[in-house]
Amino acid sequence: MKTSFEASRLMRALFEGLWLLLAWCAAAQPATYSYDPSGNPVAVTLGAAGAPAINSQPQPELIQSNSLATFSVSATGAGLSYQWFSNGVAIAGATGDSLTIANLAQVGINLGYFSVIVSNAGGSITSAPAALWPDANGNGIPDWWEMYYFGNLNQTASGDFDHDGVDNLHEYLEGTNPTNAASFNPRLVVESAHGTVTVTPLQPYYTLGQFVTLTAVPDPAHEFTEWSGSVSGTKPQLTVLMDTNKSIVATFGFPLALALDNTNLLWSTGGDALWFGQAEVSEDGVASAQSGPIVSFYSTSLSTFVGQQTWLETVADISQTMRLSFWWNVSSRSPDALNFAVDSALVASISGEAVGWQNVQTNLAPGRHTLTWTYTKGPVDTPTGVPFADSGWVDQVSLVATNLQVQPPLLSILLTATNSVVISWPAPSTGWTLQQNTNLLVPTAWASTTNPVSTAGGQNQVLVTLPTGTQFYRLQHP
Repeated sequence: MKTSFEASRLMRALFEGLWLLLAWCAAAQPATYSYDPSGNPVAVTLGAAGAPAINSQPQPELIQSNSLATFSVSATGAGLSYQWFSNGVAIAGATGDSLTIANLAQVGINLGYFSVIVSNAGGSITSAPAALWPDANGNGIPDWWEMYYFGNLNQTASGDFDHDGVDNLHEYLEGTNPTNAASFNPRLVVESAHGTVTVTPLQPYYTLGQFVTLTAVPDPAHEFTEWSGSVSGTKPQLTVLMDTNKSIVATFGFPLALALDNTNLLWSTGGDALWFGQAEVSEDGVASAQSGPIVSFYSTSLSTFVGQQTWLETVADISQTMRLSFWWNVSSRSPDALNFAVDSALVASISGEAVGWQNVQTNLAPGRHTLTWTYTKGPVDTPTGVPFADSGWVDQVSLVATNLQVQPPLLSILLTATNSVVISWPAPSTGWTLQQNTNLLVPTAWASTTNPVSTAGGQNQVLVTLPTGTQFYRLQHP
């Protein structure tokens, strides 16, 4: 048998449950309870509903002839009702949370500003006005804006009237002046391969004078090399001042010693960009060194186009005559070229759209030698070639003692238009002597030529008169 206390608790729970149900049915209005001295509920008073709140305001719309325009509002509250207005005048039947307008004549009360009043038993709230503007040419920009800035409707959304790098549509959306090149929100474009770049803050555009921090993070087994493009530097973190549109490249790669297959030499790089190791293009199928990204640009001080260059260098200290060998390739168009020099003296040069890998060998006398590979960009920027344009590559650099096997330089003979021939071979080719013979069956008939040797374009050259009979030439090493 239940005690009076338990019965009292049960009645109280039932009473509160009943009034809670009534309160719920009364549009979720707040309730206040009254209790007797024993703690039993005796009355409940329903409060007024809370006033509505707008979460999402109606947005401006553009309309073309015979097209649709839709406004919508998002609000919270109990028992909501809606009434839409056009320029302050109620629109009959427009009582939903959205308003769709079709085949609207672009005149009078149909244009201007639309708003909505959201109401319930607790009160009402009026939305911010949202404009409805005609867009006669359908470019996503209101006609009044185009007339104000351009004086006509002839501009396209993708056009850039003031040439500031931001198109007309985004100038309108961002509230900048499309006829003033100093009025725009600068953009930042960052490119990278074999690594990522963290941009802080990351935004679709920035305000003029805003600072942005870039942090380079290389992929496994790679290293950060340099920043290029609108900025330069070799530190992995960089702070950029957004005073104009900027395009930045982060270069990552393998260490140069590994890419060049020679860890016995110390490698350095410089110029307008840095060389870096990569695996996409190589002669051995593993990796090679690639020239840094360079361009040609217009120099206002010189009033002409100027090219850039990037170099790769090492110093070799050798105690005996050694043969230097390496493979190289280039993707360029004249006058762009990849050159190789020993102690600042040009030895060889290659240029072309699809040259392919070539082997270069030259002999170095005992002593210290500076070996330099330089890729130079001409004054005209004409990207070409595959898989990268405007690049040079070097692979498999080796130094071998020549007493193991002497490898002669390649001898070339070119007939000229003056009844003479030019005999040439790569310079410097120390220790090699040009010899001639009229009969290969007589080995003792070989004799050194007395014609002077000149150097041009990285080649040793000898000019000889075209013989009347057969003449053979060779390079002889002691």
